[in-house]
Amino acid sequence: MAGLSVLIFSKDDTRQAIALAREVHSLADEIVLMDASGPSDKAYANSQKRALNLSKLRIFDVVALGYREPLMSYAFTKCRNRWVLYFDADERPSDDLKRDARRLISDKMYDAYAVGVYSVRSETDRNFTSWQFMLFRKDRIEFRGLLHERPIVHGRFRALGPEYRINQMVTGMVHSTGGRYAEMERFQRYTYAQHNLRVLEQLGKVGDIEGASRMTASKRFVLTLLRIYEALGMKRQDQEVSNLDYWSFWLARTVAHQTRRGSASGVLAAFRDSLGYAMRMRGWRKGPHSDEDFEIAQQIYKFGVTKFLRLDSPGVVERITRKYAGKQQGVELLIRLLRERYRQIDREKFIL
Repeated sequence: MAGLSVLIFSKDDTRQAIALAREVHSLADEIVLMDASGPSDKAYANSQKRALNLSKLRIFDVVALGYREPLMSYAFTKCRNRWVLYFDADERPSDDLKRDARRLISDKMYDAYAVGVYSVRSETDRNFTSWQFMLFRKDRIEFRGLLHERPIVHGRFRALGPEYRINQMVTGMVHSTGGRYAEMERFQRYTYAQHNLRVLEQLGKVGDIEGASRMTASKRFVLTLLRIYEALGMKRQDQEVSNLDYWSFWLARTVAHQTRRGSASGVLAAFRDSLGYAMRMRGWRKGPHSDEDFEIAQQIYKFGVTKFLRLDSPGVVERITRKYAGKQQGVELLIRLLRERYRQIDREKFIL
């Protein structure tokens, strides 16, 4: 029978991480906790592991980079089993998922399962948020280290029914990253060629997840319209999109998301939120590191954060973890590492 590693990420939320570990202890062959918490939370996790006899729990210290995706490849090296079910500390599996996970991973037809994630405020207030690949063979999935990315599955996958859901508990949890996500927008600038692909990706999310990667007739039609618009505006494909196009893309994306959720208030708020996003992008474009940040954005688009920073090498991650222990971490550190890596590559090009 296939073994299963449950992977949990935590940042100053170890009480919830331990509660989750207790909940899935009987399901897992091992539980791997990647802990980027401060000293008091780390001490709590280790003491509770002993007190609650969580024998399957293995705890690893890891640097905090603001969000989990850049460290997924490193986390996989700590998982002893091929199959992985992963969570944030504020997420919980449904009873059906806990009951049937073993049966699902024994089906050799699939390499990954897409699970519906629901934001939960109460027993009666549960809203579908997105599809996520939460259960998969670690050698058949590729995380590029992008914020809230949908990873690449190198194999066959299946979308599970709503009974096999992940509940993201909106209240009572610690979210230490908060609004710092917006800082990464400086590296999410893109060209018109990349803009077109992003639009098609968003169209793919409107339908079922199995058809998200197919080039449908509707996608071809939209792509034709985009290219006509860009030709009429004399936009080069390697040119960065305008502030107006940043705004229109974010507006369409947000309206589509809120419409899927059935939130009328969210649709109305999308206009305000999109304007704020466009103003932030305008600020990044005028910032002191604007040209460098745009070049870094192109490298991230090409290679991903993980490969660009070589975070797929355990030695690199562990060296960064030691170097910045007790120092400022989070998104600020990730931005620093991205700029240092870019300048290092730039110097090497000059020497060559």
